[in-house]
Amino acid sequence: MMDDAVAEFIKRTVMKIPLHKMLVVLRAWSFLTDGALQNLNLRQAKESIAMDVVHLCEGKQMAMKHAAILDIIYNHTFREKRNWSVYQMVKPQDCQMELFDMEDFKSQFKRNLKSTFQNVSIHFKELDGAVWIRIAWGTHYMKPQQYKPTFVVYHSQTSYVFISNLKKSYRPALCQAMVIAAQYSEIQEMELRSHSLDSLKDIVFKRYNQSFQTYHPRPLQERNVPTEIVDPRVIYENKQEKERIWTLNREAFGDGPQPKLEFAQYKSCARCLHCPQLDTKFRGEPQMGIFAGREEPFRCVVKFSSPHLLEGLRSLAPSGFAEAPLSQLLTCIPHKARNLFRIGEKKD
Repeated sequence: MMDDAVAEFIKRTVMKIPLHKMLVVLRAWSFLTDGALQNLNLRQAKESIAMDVVHLCEGKQMAMKHAAILDIIYNHTFREKRNWSVYQMVKPQDCQMELFDMEDFKSQFKRNLKSTFQNVSIHFKELDGAVWIRIAWGTHYMKPQQYKPTFVVYHSQTSYVFISNLKKSYRPALCQAMVIAAQYSEIQEMELRSHSLDSLKDIVFKRYNQSFQTYHPRPLQERNVPTEIVDPRVIYENKQEKERIWTLNREAFGDGPQPKLEFAQYKSCARCLHCPQLDTKFRGEPQMGIFAGREEPFRCVVKFSSPHLLEGLRSLAPSGFAEAPLSQLLTCIPHKARNLFRIGEKKD
């Protein structure tokens, strides 16, 4: 008999899956047979479909470990629904690379994390060359909270870890378990976040290069600027300026599609690097109104937001909304692998 909590979790997970992806996710789960899935009626209400899936799971010794794998498959398929942060691990300079064993990694990770949090559930699934880790946290008095798990994505033998939904109170234990299992010595969070896990990978794994390359480098080809058919009564001006803008834009962003980031934030404080503000002094004529004689810096946070920030930035100069070239603070985002910046007042 299936546990009621497991049945409810399966039902809620299935109800989150869009109809056009229902069979894709359930087949990737591999818990139900193709014959059972072929008989699944998708021409009914989502709740009825979810209940049918629960009934198909009954009698198959369904446990929370199977439900957790379904949740991993769902979050892998719809990974852009989550917000991801990037962490980088480092080894001592004199440390030699050792042969990586996935089973040993899983065993050490689970053992180290459970030495700190006994009431925690940990499940693994290897997908697309990476190991996905699902962690549901509990306490001494409460079972693991299965509806608010942390997800960790790690490509073996790399120094980068991608984490979603990690509370500060769990961070030290998770980071310690990660560096021990992956055979590193330290780990730190990078100033790089996005909903697009694939774009974060493209940036840190150097699949993207700002210098005249796309995600997948290819030989450069000459670009023939098309000759525009212009009405002879229209005076066509600034052709050289447009070509200059195009060249500078290409140098800054390359030819191919940009990594998908939703924001870039600039903040700092002269007094404390952890203060979420940017301090900058007013520069202008001394007699200018209410700002005359002001010595205190302005404190603010500057944030650029867009569904696809880098593509938006690339379009600014050609559209006439900004001068070319754009500030390096905007064009360096993929190169520096960060979209969170701390800026201090320039010293004379």
